Amino acid sequence: MRTRRKLTSGMLVGVFLVAFFLRAYHPLSRPKQWLRRSQAFNQALDERDWASTYQRHHPGVTTMAISGASLRLFDATSGTPAEALMTWAIPSYATETGRQMAAGVMGLAVAIAGLIVAIALVLHRLAGWPVALAAAGLLTFSPFYLSEGRVLHLDALASSLMLLSALLLLVSLESGQRRYLVLSGLTGGFAFLTKSPSLFLVPFTGLALLVYQAGRLRAGLSAHAGERRRWLVREAWRGLIGPLLLWVLVAILPFALWPAMWVKPVEILRGSVGAVSRQLGSEHSQRFFAGRIYHKQRLSPFFYPAIMAFQSSFLTLTLSLVALSQYALRRARGKLPVQPRVFWLLVAYVFFFTLEMTIGAHQVRRYILPASVAVEVLAAMGLAGVIELVRQAVAGRGGRVAQLPPVGLVGLVVGLQALVALPYAPDYGAHHNHLLGGNRVAIKVVEITRQNEGVLYAGDYLSGQPDAASLQVGVSPFGSTSLKQYFPGSAKGKLSVEDDYHLFVVESIQRNLFPDRWKPAWKQYRGMPPEVLVVIDGVEVMWLYANRPPSTGEPIVIRRGGGIGFIVLAWVWTAVLVATIVWALRRVGQPVASELSPGVRSGELAGGN
Repeated sequence: MRTRRKLTSGMLVGVFLVAFFLRAYHPLSRPKQWLRRSQAFNQALDERDWASTYQRHHPGVTTMAISGASLRLFDATSGTPAEALMTWAIPSYATETGRQMAAGVMGLAVAIAGLIVAIALVLHRLAGWPVALAAAGLLTFSPFYLSEGRVLHLDALASSLMLLSALLLLVSLESGQRRYLVLSGLTGGFAFLTKSPSLFLVPFTGLALLVYQAGRLRAGLSAHAGERRRWLVREAWRGLIGPLLLWVLVAILPFALWPAMWVKPVEILRGSVGAVSRQLGSEHSQRFFAGRIYHKQRLSPFFYPAIMAFQSSFLTLTLSLVALSQYALRRARGKLPVQPRVFWLLVAYVFFFTLEMTIGAHQVRRYILPASVAVEVLAAMGLAGVIELVRQAVAGRGGRVAQLPPVGLVGLVVGLQALVALPYAPDYGAHHNHLLGGNRVAIKVVEITRQNEGVLYAGDYLSGQPDAASLQVGVSPFGSTSLKQYFPGSAKGKLSVEDDYHLFVVESIQRNLFPDRWKPAWKQYRGMPPEVLVVIDGVEVMWLYANRPPSTGEPIVIRRGGGIGFIVLAWVWTAVLVATIVWALRRVGQPVASELSPGVRSGELAGGN
């Protein structure tokens, strides 16, 4: 038992270190506003200007506090032997802006890695170690989650806090222990301080409480026929209204840590609600989806489902579908990783959050991340279900498969997830599901580089030029903010004849953003060899051209991603997975639908402790 605990602890430490490293190493943030706000937050604290700790309606307090603390540490260690603790992840050619941005991201990387471990520990209480370790591994290497966690922004942190809060709530309802409800509310409060869409947790908490209370009422209705009305009112308070009020009150507590709330709470709340309402009602300026450009128009209702499908790995997509099938087709399931109501509440979490985001007019890829990370947990449950089904199929037959520990099979799948994600490093956001055709298909459906993937290589090349600081680079829209982090010269979002280089990013072309700034130059250079070309999954995503004189030699071609081989792997994996399930079901026969694996109550965890 002690050896097993040490092994599990070692795995969790490994999860933390790997998750932290992947998110902290060579980050690339397109948005720059949260660096400025974190710096302003620090200044407000130094000057005791409490009102100025309110920077934006989002409100982004946790991001500013964490990144602000990381920036303080970066400044404090500068010029000391401890400086290496903060600079190891920063490219040597980074500018001061890039160094500051990387320092801010490092604090978020620590927080997100810690939250992944916390999610695993809570899942251990809810479903056992196989599900917990599988979810931790899938989350660590999830390309979409990984991409957003390497950016100084709100979404990855908010998504992590929201998922942890939802899982703590489910543990509380399964175990009957009120402390987990309090922890859920506290975590939810920090999610509110991060980003306003996390208020979704309030109705979700109400829904979960209602589902569990309805089950208790149904079971006890006949026993209280004589005082049914009074009993219903009492039970509604005890199991629904009271716990929901407690959750909300606890969720409010973290706001006491926000200095701005000490001096102008009413103004902040009024301004935040008004700003969020305005943003929900305003369409984004220009978006590309399914071969069409939407200019200040509401996107298709299939936008977010398509984003989740393309941004997930083929492992996550197939295993989450397996989990849905396992719980929906009662006759085709054996022991379940978690109670059905736990699973379906997580499905409801994904569905209703996606619906909430779809109703809003302002739609951006990263906004759906909270639902996407919950799908990783559903995929882990699907994997646990497959493992249990295979173990039943070989039980008592003395085969080698019967001796395989669940952790070994979990490790195999997590290893495949890493194999899929790491070839894109550090441009994980340019990964798109190989089962759906990878980038070759995705470029016709979604915007494939939303964090300026590929620009890092342009910065590396330009910074290596002898006169780098005096160079002027014209960049197609939105690429310049990232280039400035890794290039000491001048970078501006408009191309002109005075530029030394022209940099084109594929997002500008997909969205046709401000075509007057770059399209004439694009038409001129498109047939010429660039200085640097970035190709991800067989699709060109970034072109750097020398302007005076244009290059005539062979370009430096940087290739990332898995290519056709990963598409083949995705389909082989799917075929093997389906064949394994069909084979196991035939061996097992018709399993008992109500046979559940031990959960929170028994303390015996699915697949071993």
